[in-house]
Amino acid sequence: MRKIIFLGLMVFGFTTVHAQKEFKAGLRGGLNISTIEDIEASPKTGFYVGAFGNIKFTKFYSLQPELNFSMQGANDVLLSDRYFPETNGGKADVPLNYLGLTVMNKFNLKSFFLQVGPSLDLLLTESRYNNNRADLSLNLGLGYDITENLSVEGRYKVGVADVIEDDVYWLFYFGDINYNSVFQVGLTYKFNK
Repeated sequence: MRKIIFLGLMVFGFTTVHAQKEFKAGLRGGLNISTIEDIEASPKTGFYVGAFGNIKFTKFYSLQPELNFSMQGANDVLLSDRYFPETNGGKADVPLNYLGLTVMNKFNLKSFFLQVGPSLDLLLTESRYNNNRADLSLNLGLGYDITENLSVEGRYKVGVADVIEDDVYWLFYFGDINYNSVFQVGLTYKFNK
């Protein structure tokens, strides 16, 4: 599955390179600080790594498809007795590792850039506390080009899937969505043609 997604991403990038002004492939990686929102939990520190293809359409706009591995989840998650009686209302770490296909819209302002785009993340690790194998996320970020090839970036990634089924249903209460929330800080490197 990974090879098919990566091959599709690369074929898309190489076929559009002929029609576009500039195409550069690159690598990205850095630090993740993630948690699961609307639940009692502590942040989890991890990392992310990935590959991307940057297709520059104009001086100010480029499209950047990415394939990323991301360590997410949360530590010390307070779990409901209703769904996990064996924990006796205790806490557990919930590691969630994802492989994500992201499409970022990148707006360049001299050496600074803004990024926004969706990603589809597929869960790679089994977790008995997780009830979704996929997550759709929205990414928003800022960055700075240190050199023509090296950049530093920061992103906030928020998911829409209910990650932990912890809701206690009372009369007229339907529960909250416990979604992924990730801050990323890292470097990107674009290869020369």
